Amino acid sequence: MRTLLRITLFVAGMVVFVGCGGSETPTPLPSPTPTAPPIETLTPLAEETLPVTLDAPTQAAAVPATPTVSELTVDDQETRCNTDYDMDLAGYPDLYARMGCAVGASSHEPVAINEFGEGPEYNRFMLWFSSEGLIYVLFPEQTWQSYRDTWDESQPELSCNPLNAPPTSPPLPRRGFGKLWCSIETLQQQLGLIEREERLCQHAVVQTFERGRVLACFEDATIRYFSLFNDGSWQLMTVR
Repeated sequence: MRTLLRITLFVAGMVVFVGCGGSETPTPLPSPTPTAPPIETLTPLAEETLPVTLDAPTQAAAVPATPTVSELTVDDQETRCNTDYDMDLAGYPDLYARMGCAVGASSHEPVAINEFGEGPEYNRFMLWFSSEGLIYVLFPEQTWQSYRDTWDESQPELSCNPLNAPPTSPPLPRRGFGKLWCSIETLQQQLGLIEREERLCQHAVVQTFERGRVLACFEDATIRYFSLFNDGSWQLMTVR
């Protein structure tokens, strides 16, 4: 009886040992099959609705540089003038205050100039205005007088020679200036001789105003503004 009981317990223990796995090699579990993500249907670009405006990063607006502009000083009363002054006279300071309104169009016809006496700060001149056929004599006491130019190409360039030396120019004026200088004896005393030869202004502007006329004579880097006033006086301003 005891023997049968031992056999029964032995068989039961073996059954339990085998059920718990004992020393058998474990079988690996199969790897899980990856599940593919659902396929999304993409909307073609042609069917997308784009936003009307895009939100761009906000940046501070750049401050524009302020250009420096030189403006002419214009008198309020100048706007009442019917004729504009020539822009080549823009360098003449206080043009309206000194000369009033322009009363005629400007002329750019040739103008000849000759200085008399000693320089470099000359105070006496002859000016030949080709558009008028007149010679303006500017005296050292700041008065002026105009004369008709009667010289022509058939006449000698040097009309007289009061010097005890061969005639040359300089010191003698020539052409129309010289003929006028020789014809009026007092001019020789008032003006004297010349140090420089007569010549044309490289660029000349003449315009008449209420109080007289203005000549702008451009030579190299110098502009000389001659004001011939109706009262017979004259002024010179030089801009370099």
